[in-house]
Amino acid sequence: MTYGQVIVGFGERQWTLTVGEIATIGRSQSSTIPLPADPHLSRRAGSLRVLDDCLLVRNESARKPLVLRPPSGEDRVVEPQAATTSLPFPRFEIVFAGVHGHAVSVHVDASRLTPDPLVPDPQTRAPATAADPVQLTAAQRRMLVALCAPLLRESGPRALPATYAEIEARLDLRPQYVRNLLKALRETLTGYGVTGLIPDDDGPRHDDFRWALARWAIRGGWVTAADLEDVT
Repeated sequence: MTYGQVIVGFGERQWTLTVGEIATIGRSQSSTIPLPADPHLSRRAGSLRVLDDCLLVRNESARKPLVLRPPSGEDRVVEPQAATTSLPFPRFEIVFAGVHGHAVSVHVDASRLTPDPLVPDPQTRAPATAADPVQLTAAQRRMLVALCAPLLRESGPRALPATYAEIEARLDLRPQYVRNLLKALRETLTGYGVTGLIPDDDGPRHDDFRWALARWAIRGGWVTAADLEDVT
């Protein structure tokens, strides 16, 4: 396999970028990757710069955000004139909003940019990083798995933590039990020194602690895709 390459696809066309190259994306036909002639799309909507180990995705628009969408999990919104790297996603879509909110997606495969990381020699490996002394009950683990399941299964707007009603239905639990157990878990984790659970994010989509709790569980490895077999 040839490394040091990023494959970008849009429609029936495909581009191969190598380290150090920059590709522009936009409605302008002078763009490396031209988008449809939709006036809702920016003439210069974004750019891709291939770095040694990842891709730098920059929003070149002065007014319109773009979205980096992995195969599963939350969208990463990139505001106008801001940038983000592709890490940790080897494959993703860059999504622009066209007329009537129609999604225009550019597919990016950066899996061939670098080889898989080498497994360190056990004899020379440094001691493992100490983990938080958090202990979860079986009921708490099942609840966290049900909470995180949509984030691990879905992508885009569907990648949301499960609602209390959805968790109750999946686990056949009585109303209010789920809310109380998750609240108690949040308070316990805060006591262990886990930060960011109180207060939670602002905004209508982040109006309770489910988002913060789900992010903590996924990022800390407490819930993985392999755990989803435990929930229906």
